Parts: sequence; structure tokens; C-alpha cells
Amino acid sequence: MLALVVVLFIAELWVIVEVALRIGVLETIVLLLVMPFIGVWLVKRAGLHVLGRLRTTVDSGRTPHKELVDGFLVLMAGLLFIVPGFITDAMGLVLLFPPTRVVVRSMLIRSVTRRTSFAFRMVDGMGRRVDIQDVRSRDVTEPPRLPPELDH
Repeated sequence: MLALVVVLFIAELWVIVEVALRIGVLETIVLLLVMPFIGVWLVKRAGLHVLGRLRTTVDSGRTPHKELVDGFLVLMAGLLFIVPGFITDAMGLVLLFPPTRVVVRSMLIRSVTRRTSFAFRMVDGMGRRVDIQDVRSRDVTEPPRLPPELDH
């Protein structure tokens, strides 16, 4: 993680120097000072839009999965805009633009669901264990077996 931050820092400096060589130092400094304000304004607009979708979803009785992830991505865009630099600003814009945010959201959800597993288990009156996630029943009347290294 630290290596990624160092690489990003070096890349940001390189891009800032290149932009300063092309458009001028004063103009580059003005851009670096103005972009966070523009970014915060864009994040506020996108955040209010996501909040409206969240309210609509909750009011209709559905679970707001996509809206919560979108809210997280808009928050990340805001953080990227606060960090001075053109690369982080571009990444923030990517997260604010709805079509690309949908792509990032689906990749993020897919990654999280691959790495985690949620299941609720209960034992019914007949001694069967029911997994709510995939609704399979198994008989749990036999005692659990210990791993060979713990079995004496």
C-alpha cells in the first residue's frame, strides 16, 4: 500500500511538472487551487442525487444496495478531489460520472461478494440445519468431527 502511495505521489509530481511546462507555472498553480472547489461542488451535486435515490428506494421498501455503494464511491471521489494533483482529480471525475460509476460499482460489488460469504443458519424442530443463503437442509444429528491433529 505504501508503495502505491509513493508511486502515485511521483506520478502526480511528474504530471504537474509536465502541465506546468505546457501551460505555465502560474496557470498550473491556479488549476491546482481551483480544482478542489470545483470537485467539492460536483461531489455535492452527485451526493444529493444519490441521497434522493436512496430515499426513494427506502420509501419503496427495497434495500438500497446500489445507492449505498454509490454514496461510498461519491465520498471517495470527494477525497480524491481534496488531494492536490491531476491524476487524483481525473480519478475523482471517473467516480462522479454515472456510467463509469456503474462499472466501478459492479466491479466493487463483485469483488466483495467473491471475498466474503454471508449465511444465516438455524436449527429447526426436526434437528435439521437450514442455511438461509442457499436454503439447503442437512441433518445435524451426528456429532461434529474433530480435525485429526486434535483427535486423541
